[in-house]
Amino acid sequence: MRARTLYGYLALAGTTAGSSLLAGVCPWTSLQRINDQTCLSPDPVRRARPLDGIKGAHHSTSPQSSWTGPDHCVNETCIFANQHLGDGIVLLTTERNAHIAKNFPIAASSAEITLPFHVDEVPGKGVGIVADRNIRKGEVILVRTPALMVQTAPHVEMEQGARDVLYNIAVDKLPEKGNALFMGQMGRDIHDKIETNCFQVYIDGANESGSHLGCYPEISRFNHDCRPNIHYRIVNMTHTTVAARDIEAGEELSISYIELKLSREERRSRLRRWGFECSCSHCRMSDDEVAASDARLREIEELESALNNFNETVVTAETGAKLVELYEKEKLDIYLGQVYTQAALNFALYGEEEMARKYARAAVEAVERESGPNAADAKAMRILAENPKAHWTWGKRRKGISGKGK
Repeated sequence: MRARTLYGYLALAGTTAGSSLLAGVCPWTSLQRINDQTCLSPDPVRRARPLDGIKGAHHSTSPQSSWTGPDHCVNETCIFANQHLGDGIVLLTTERNAHIAKNFPIAASSAEITLPFHVDEVPGKGVGIVADRNIRKGEVILVRTPALMVQTAPHVEMEQGARDVLYNIAVDKLPEKGNALFMGQMGRDIHDKIETNCFQVYIDGANESGSHLGCYPEISRFNHDCRPNIHYRIVNMTHTTVAARDIEAGEELSISYIELKLSREERRSRLRRWGFECSCSHCRMSDDEVAASDARLREIEELESALNNFNETVVTAETGAKLVELYEKEKLDIYLGQVYTQAALNFALYGEEEMARKYARAAVEAVERESGPNAADAKAMRILAENPKAHWTWGKRRKGISGKGK
């Protein structure tokens, strides 16, 4: 299961700015126990009332309203399908969650656009995605809706026989292309394909009952790299992949399956859960290069701790810039939004106007790339870049500066 952490930054009014996304992506493992139990009824697969039983449901020919269901319910878990969005979408969830999901705005798909890549064999990795042309940093590469979205609790807790029957019915509701894409993913059966390829998505804020596993078959073709060149974000149900740095024609496009600020040994250990030994260029470095990389990662951890806790024996105005330098040397491009933000705020705290502007502008670009143009942290960094002296952080760690706008 693919997972990543969303970050909020100390950017507004002295508090941590929460994500403005309606849906987030969060760490999860099938070994984690879900507290909400799913109990089977005596009739495990039953039919329920039609979709117009959901308040606000509509029947029309527009793709956004062409939903069917609830069908084939196991207690509160039912199938909802829409064959006209993307290559088809099937939800296995409650009526409440389905009502939220079906009203999400759906971003325009890139299906009709000539995509800048092709699927090919990648030495040592099997099938992968390779760039057909040069791709600029920040360029949107792929926009997709899920083929299948399954509520996490029943995925973990439902009795296997009923679960497998439900999954077979659900996947059969996908149109031919969507069905072929889903079944073409790695995995022994549908359950295993979900475990291996899908992303955790909250469709109801951080409410545990809103936790779902979203399956995007075309995204599952992107291989892992410990220094990936692709960043992804999920807003509502829409998965968007964006170039994290400039990519040359012929270069493989890659994402990350795990947290990357880990030593090579730790990364490889976590990746074995996917059944492979990572052989990306960063993991193939010489022992001396690995030692230098691991030392930079330890320094990153130390500086971040010092900044977050304001260790005045370590932190200076330049500490944030040093942190940026370490991230850039490590090619941790998918994390630069948070790092530029930290540097901008730290320079503002020390009353360094031009440097605060410089890093705030860099933060806006990186945060928009990572989280989208409407991200709260991008808005906060625009405000800081426009007038650092008016920002609440201005001069708070520099003696001799006091008062807003001084």
